[in-house]
Amino acid sequence: MTLEEFGFSPWFRDQINPDSTDGLAIVRVTAVHKGECEVSDGEETRPAKTTGRLRHQAKSKLDYPTVGDWVLVKDFNSGGFGTIQSLLKRKTELKRKTAGRTTGYQLIAANIDTAFIMQTLGPGFNLPRLERYLVMVNESGIEPVVLLSKSDLLADEELEHVIGEVRERMPNAQILSFSNTNRIGLEDVMALFLPGKTYCIIGSSGVGKTTLLNNLLGEEDYLFTLPVRDKDGKGLHSTTWRELITLENGALVVDTPGMRELGQLDVNEGINETFDDITELAAQCRFNDCSHVGTLGCAVVEAVERGELSEARYNNFVRLMKEAAFHDQSVLEKRDQDKKLSRFYRSVQGNNRKNKGSY
Repeated sequence: MTLEEFGFSPWFRDQINPDSTDGLAIVRVTAVHKGECEVSDGEETRPAKTTGRLRHQAKSKLDYPTVGDWVLVKDFNSGGFGTIQSLLKRKTELKRKTAGRTTGYQLIAANIDTAFIMQTLGPGFNLPRLERYLVMVNESGIEPVVLLSKSDLLADEELEHVIGEVRERMPNAQILSFSNTNRIGLEDVMALFLPGKTYCIIGSSGVGKTTLLNNLLGEEDYLFTLPVRDKDGKGLHSTTWRELITLENGALVVDTPGMRELGQLDVNEGINETFDDITELAAQCRFNDCSHVGTLGCAVVEAVERGELSEARYNNFVRLMKEAAFHDQSVLEKRDQDKKLSRFYRSVQGNNRKNKGSY
């Protein structure tokens, strides 16, 4: 497999100065483990570590190599560990805000062309969660495709109804339903994986990502799968690291762990793209700084009241906008907000104790 077949495009080649890369191999990160990476030129795969200089220059974890990155490596064919000398600029980054109240990111993968967002049609079906994934992918500049798995669990009429609901909430997204069990719709999904392109499959644990990859690879137990709970459709993590897998037809797939927690969102552009129908309505609001919540002359609220805009879609839009606004606060503002909440909780607890003592 050539570098071009491995996803290396002129966009990356133009970043390289031939005069300063003598003795360095152009390779792609195919897996990340604690403290080391696996890198490949499309033919051979070798272990590699980042140099101390690269680690010292990193401003955050986003500056460390991740799966899908193109890097320049010294001693690639030495038989031991190569050293990653530099990291080429990424075309796309799939990342999320880390869980918790501190501001940080987890980089999931780099240089992805298309992200397949998987949602089960079983007990774990959740439209707001699906919308959150779509916002994250749109913010990354990656083409999204929605895959609805386990279609065999629904009757045809019910399946059409659910797909209609998804289309109503996501009018611009490509949507396919399929089943890993009876394989209906599976060939249509497989046809979307094209040679030389890089894909990732994201979604909560238990939606069938690993089973789909096994079907794509044509090997039933190539990747280890774990059972799913009947009660809520949630599964355990069967993937504990991210790695780049090459399919038989030359398509490249980043296998990612299931993500139970998406964290807070810093995705204003992604929200605007995902909710472009609401963005168009917002342009008709009486005030430019309309919050779309209890504001006089709000075209968005009026559309909901007329039944032209789904109330569920509107509520999710407002919820995500509030998360984005919270993320945009400075660290000091967040600390001040936390202090006010702490004082409020203490006052409530104090009043409760007084009330109990008065009986």
